[in-house]
Amino acid sequence: MLTAGTSYIASETLFEGLAEVLWKEVDEGWVRYDPSAGETLLLAPLTRFVLDQLTVPGRRLTGQHLVRAILHEEPDAAPEDCQRLVAIALDALVKAHLIRVESSPALENP
Repeated sequence: MLTAGTSYIASETLFEGLAEVLWKEVDEGWVRYDPSAGETLLLAPLTRFVLDQLTVPGRRLTGQHLVRAILHEEPDAAPEDCQRLVAIALDALVKAHLIRVESSPALENP
């Protein structure tokens, strides 16, 4: 589930050694190999799209921004499915330490 007031930003680790990171498209999506971390990840095409949206240093996007970006690229996609898949992609990217959560500060009542 996408949480209102939560935005996402690329982790610093995503940019460290970026030149050495290897990408390869395969039938199942994209394989990302980071030799400095010794990790190989398989990313679904939608997850790769979400990651690409966040790879501009300092860019913060909410789940809803990402849903709109996907619907712009795929206007025939069902918005409910898109929201569910974006939530799954964001969760996977956070767990892989490729992005991190940037929560908005809570509003205080005077």
